Amino acid sequence: MLVDSASSPSSIAIDGAAIGGPAIIAPNSEPLALPDVGFEQPYVRATRAVAHLGADVRLRNARIIVPGGESVALPSYVYTYATNPGYSISNINTNGEDLPIYFGSTADSIQGVHFSYNTVTKVAIGLDSHFVGERSYVLVSGSPLIGPTKVFNFTWQDYINDHASQTFTSSTVTRAGTFNAYDLRNSIHRSFLELTASAQPNFHRSTFAWQSFDQPFGSSTISRPYYHLRSEYGYDHVSQQGSFAPFPIDAVLPNTVWHNAFEGYLGSPSWNFGQSTSLFGSADLRKETDTLPHRQVLQDYTLTLYTRLTRTVSTNLSESVVPFFDAYPSVDTIYHTRNYSQAVSVNYDNGDPFALNLFAVHSSATTDNPNGAFALPWSLFGTVRFRLTRSLSLQLSRSYFFGYNGQRFGALGLQILP
Repeated sequence: MLVDSASSPSSIAIDGAAIGGPAIIAPNSEPLALPDVGFEQPYVRATRAVAHLGADVRLRNARIIVPGGESVALPSYVYTYATNPGYSISNINTNGEDLPIYFGSTADSIQGVHFSYNTVTKVAIGLDSHFVGERSYVLVSGSPLIGPTKVFNFTWQDYINDHASQTFTSSTVTRAGTFNAYDLRNSIHRSFLELTASAQPNFHRSTFAWQSFDQPFGSSTISRPYYHLRSEYGYDHVSQQGSFAPFPIDAVLPNTVWHNAFEGYLGSPSWNFGQSTSLFGSADLRKETDTLPHRQVLQDYTLTLYTRLTRTVSTNLSESVVPFFDAYPSVDTIYHTRNYSQAVSVNYDNGDPFALNLFAVHSSATTDNPNGAFALPWSLFGTVRFRLTRSLSLQLSRSYFFGYNGQRFGALGLQILP
């Protein structure tokens, strides 16, 4: 069945047994003929379809075509083609590594079940619902539904007008509590204002910030440096504030700490070396002062080299250095820390049939802070996507941590795509 995706949302139910031909059929015409779609094969077959124009098609007694010409039977299957992000974005607790099957829909909602891998229960099952309006959407999900730890998520996204939006998220984890966050953003001339707030057991915080959009230097039409600026004011509150270095062990620290910060970001143009190699960099400087009292200056310098080796193979090499210092004037102490990171990625993309991406990162850190500094020494991430049939693709992803803290392989990600 073909539907007009540009039409206003409405429902149309079609039953194959109830379709009748026109009263008058022109000679040599084929009133039920479909347009030629080349060599595309069916992705799914069904005996009945309910189309919500501009949103989705719900198929009854569906059979999903799998490799080898076999099929998997489902009593209901929903195929979504809507452009509204409320249909495609998911907040289910699987980190995007799941197999979703949507089975229910109305004119403004869809419901689905998600299968994923869980280290405890092995196979995890979750449910989610999407409720989509003209300028807003709501996402509700729970996963895994079986096992000792369950996560229930709620997301509300509202586009107030063409330049303002607000988002509320809530996540409840069994035996851990509820974590809430709110973000209100309003764009003004070449910048935006942002109000954020978050709360969790024994802690809450809020920040009001102004940030400019990326602004280029000069008026040249060719590639040129750009920058943005940010300033913010906010607070952090903890119900019980324990002492930490460099303060004495019996020090009484304030439960509420107010801070103000200023940040500047500078990005370089892309320097091209021939047609296949380019180099670009960035620098970020952030200065923050709070009422603890505490002062921190953080810098971030990154350089990236991009090379296209062939039509299908490209690489990215990047080096990042992040020096920062923490000053505690009340106890006359300054700590210096440096984080280092080197990353390399190799990407192979032969069009739609096959794609492979490998991403490796090495990190290290030095500090004179007695609390230490964390750095994951080595990590490797891989993603492979290939087409099983003309209408079905499979994507696999996994991470490897080289035995750090006894961990080697991360969770296996599996996605089935049309």
